[in-house]
Amino acid sequence: MESQIRFTLLIAAALYMGWGLALLLAPEMSHVLISIGPYDPVTTARFGAAIVSMVIMFVIAAYDPEREIVRAAAAGLAVVGFTAAYLVFIAKVMPLRPVTVTSLLIDLGASAALFLMEAKLDLRRQTKVKRGTAVRRRPARA
Repeated sequence: MESQIRFTLLIAAALYMGWGLALLLAPEMSHVLISIGPYDPVTTARFGAAIVSMVIMFVIAAYDPEREIVRAAAAGLAVVGFTAAYLVFIAKVMPLRPVTVTSLLIDLGASAALFLMEAKLDLRRQTKVKRGTAVRRRPARA
């Protein structure tokens, strides 16, 4: 289960790295993929930096997938995904393009998978505790 969590986090990191670097290195070109509104280089670059910072969190979580950071990563994916879905389908201020819809589906799929895998691991831990066996936490990596 841990390897599936790591794989999902690395998929999310790859997706976000692509968007983050595109927004930082080619802001005018990538802006038209995510917005119908006017181009603002500061907002676009700051959004790119925020996306890259989420990549760092995903990689750290993949290296040591503790419950709290995996849940934080899943929550971050969900917030970005549901916000994008709102902007595309309800507010209609984000273009409906294959790249945005594919990214949206990967984002929300990764978020749901991480939440479900963590819930399954928690259920296993609780079942072991009820049976009288103590669950040991992994020692922290140095």
